[in-house]
Amino acid sequence: MPAESGEDTIVVGIGELRVASPPALWVATYALGSCVAVVAWDRKLKIGGLLHAMLPDSSIDPVKARSRPGVFVDTGVPALLRDLLGKGSAKEELRWCLAGGANMMADASHFEIGRRNHLAVRNVLWRLGVFVYQEDTGGGESRTIRLDLRTGRIDLRKSSGFEQVLIPPAPSDVREESR
Repeated sequence: MPAESGEDTIVVGIGELRVASPPALWVATYALGSCVAVVAWDRKLKIGGLLHAMLPDSSIDPVKARSRPGVFVDTGVPALLRDLLGKGSAKEELRWCLAGGANMMADASHFEIGRRNHLAVRNVLWRLGVFVYQEDTGGGESRTIRLDLRTGRIDLRKSSGFEQVLIPPAPSDVREESR
């Protein structure tokens, strides 16, 4: 990943969600372990959103869920979609990607927070009628991601140093391929 300027990048912390558009150039989040990032981008409006959710289910702390919906998958994902729609985006124009949900503990069979976060995100998006175009989830490595608000490209770096680019197809490209 190229170096980034703090003025050009909006950083999303754990349990936060942000929606942005230019003049910001990037929306980024760091050190995704068992947390999951949900990224959405509208190619027409150049609006992007990023959620860094920590836990799958808000029923453990409904008060916190009301004040900080981004902490939980089940409240954060709908809040992200609402914020994007509130900025003028259309649901059918959004391209969605996921990252994170890793198993960060040697014996995580007891908690499996990463797997549970990933399953919760897929479930919430399915209920919202949203299709995930690409994801890099699971495994045992932390991830850092950033969304280029101008192009929709998502740069992803794993703790091993492995880097990749997620570029979800435009919704119209997917419709054409399915014919």
